[in-house]
Amino acid sequence: MKIKNIEKKISYFIKRITEYPLKELDDSLTSANINNLIPNNVYQTWENKFFGKNHLKEIQNFRNLNQNLNFYLYDKKNRDDYMKDSWQNSEIYNIYQKAKFGQIKADIFRYCILYERGGYYFDISKGCKIPLTELHQSNSEVLICNEPIFSTSPPNHKIFNLLKYPFNNFLQWGLGFKKNHKLLKMMIDAIIEDYPNYVDKSFHMPKMAILNLTGTHQFTKKTREYLEIYGVEKVIQAGIYFNEKGIFSMKGSRVRHHLVKEYADLRNMPIFD
Repeated sequence: MKIKNIEKKISYFIKRITEYPLKELDDSLTSANINNLIPNNVYQTWENKFFGKNHLKEIQNFRNLNQNLNFYLYDKKNRDDYMKDSWQNSEIYNIYQKAKFGQIKADIFRYCILYERGGYYFDISKGCKIPLTELHQSNSEVLICNEPIFSTSPPNHKIFNLLKYPFNNFLQWGLGFKKNHKLLKMMIDAIIEDYPNYVDKSFHMPKMAILNLTGTHQFTKKTREYLEIYGVEKVIQAGIYFNEKGIFSMKGSRVRHHLVKEYADLRNMPIFD
């Protein structure tokens, strides 16, 4: 145990040497005009706008690869302001406010802003090695892909042949949607419906509860339901990790947890106030 703690401290100081000082990241806007159903906006969020040297470089590489897209970064205040201004009359805003974890807020934010405005969402630690507009057609309404991780439950046999990877989860760290898409509405409604089951309860692993309510597990469930009802027309299933072009963890991205504790490490906590 002592050796492991020493290794963690050494790793921490190495990252401080190579990544600090943290620098602030601004939005990046373009004058390009793209005639796609999925608008040319990429939304991202984190608790602040300060990132390490290598992480910042990776983010900039992602932006440079997509110079025809606008990149908007919402920190905690910007995100809170958006949710209040656009969703305060919905129960989803009440759930957002009561969430104890930034991950829940980030999950809710991505579904809400993509539903209201359309565009792409990417976690701040993620990216893609090819331009996002190359992953879909101009008339595509949805861009989704799978994780290399098996789902805890198989899909309904009715849609089995519609799924490229029927046994795998759909990830939600990278998404593309047209405005007002029904799948996003289904996600928001599902969170509202399931929320009472997560109130006044403590979870040994809060991360698993979050995955089930607002994260990958819920998104996989609702995506399958949507495809069963509406089919796969204009839905792009971009393989595993965007046809193996997705970046799961940008170099240096873990440094952001020096300021914000990683939620996966927490134990025996409620996820709502």
